[in-house]
Amino acid sequence: MNEERFKYLLGLYKANNVSIEEHDELFEMIDSSRYDHVLDKAVLSDLRLENESDVADLPPHIAHDIIRNIYEAEKNVKKMLPTKRTIPTIYRWIAAASVIAIIGLASLFYQSTNDGSKKQFAAIIPKYTITVANTKNEQQLVVLSDGSKVTLAPNSSIHYSRIFAGETRDVYLEGEAFFQVTKNPVKPFMVYYNNIVTKVLGTSFTINTNKKTGNVEVAVKTGKVQVFENEKLLSITERTNKASTILTPNQKAVYNLNLHLFENRIVEKPERILPNDTAVVNTKEVLVFDQEKLRSIFIKLQSYYGIDIVVESTNLYNCSFSGDISNIDLFSVLKSICIATNSSFEVNGTKILIKGNGCD
Repeated sequence: MNEERFKYLLGLYKANNVSIEEHDELFEMIDSSRYDHVLDKAVLSDLRLENESDVADLPPHIAHDIIRNIYEAEKNVKKMLPTKRTIPTIYRWIAAASVIAIIGLASLFYQSTNDGSKKQFAAIIPKYTITVANTKNEQQLVVLSDGSKVTLAPNSSIHYSRIFAGETRDVYLEGEAFFQVTKNPVKPFMVYYNNIVTKVLGTSFTINTNKKTGNVEVAVKTGKVQVFENEKLLSITERTNKASTILTPNQKAVYNLNLHLFENRIVEKPERILPNDTAVVNTKEVLVFDQEKLRSIFIKLQSYYGIDIVVESTNLYNCSFSGDISNIDLFSVLKSICIATNSSFEVNGTKILIKGNGCD
């Protein structure tokens, strides 16, 4: 009931149709912090309607801080105004302009943060490197001296040495790219990207920044990579607790710049891999099951995708499944199996959990 009341008052406020008493009640509810989730959702929704730009992708925690600052400022203005039964003109102007103010402040905050990060990153790029910038509207292939291939997304650039003469093969990326790295166990391939470094011996993976969250994501297609924070962009204190993680095929690491943490997840579209993790399967194997037990099916799926599948109850292993899953992606396969066995599944980090009572 209270949440509905909060939504009602917020609606009046946004429509400039709130009374003094209703205004005071609304701000008392805001001060309690119990309705922060409703406030964030409502104003971010307005942002998306008012401005279909980068601001619509503003991370929620940043938007929340800006929103509360604006509301707090408006509250202070209200305290300085004489109490009347009608809304003062200046207050009406502030209310009408609140969403515009949020958009403006959000743009400045996000832009200044990005500009600062870009300047810091630019400072660590060696002076004598080759720079390739993709100014086209399509992907651009760059072949390095060691045979490694980099597929640059539009509006992206890469910096590298003509010949990798040192102990490592260092590449500096701005934007988004897919890497196919030539194997060389004695000379690791290092990709520097904003605040993180990806270290590989030979594999294929993608690096980009999620436009909705602002987090950096590294997704592995084949092989194994290590991802860690870039010491050159960390303070002395932060270096002692440098975050790091290991990724295998069909896994991705999501790096949160504010929390200095990596979260490993399964990629959106897992692909089948060869047992040695060197390449994705090109030919479609016929996979037709006839009353086959789920234990056997899950073992095969785990080997095909390199993803652990666990069950909530071992009784699920007693269930059988029949069907042709030869040309179906992993998540569609799991949906079909769950429908047939009255179960469900969810992704927990880098594992898939099958939930249900199972079969006798």
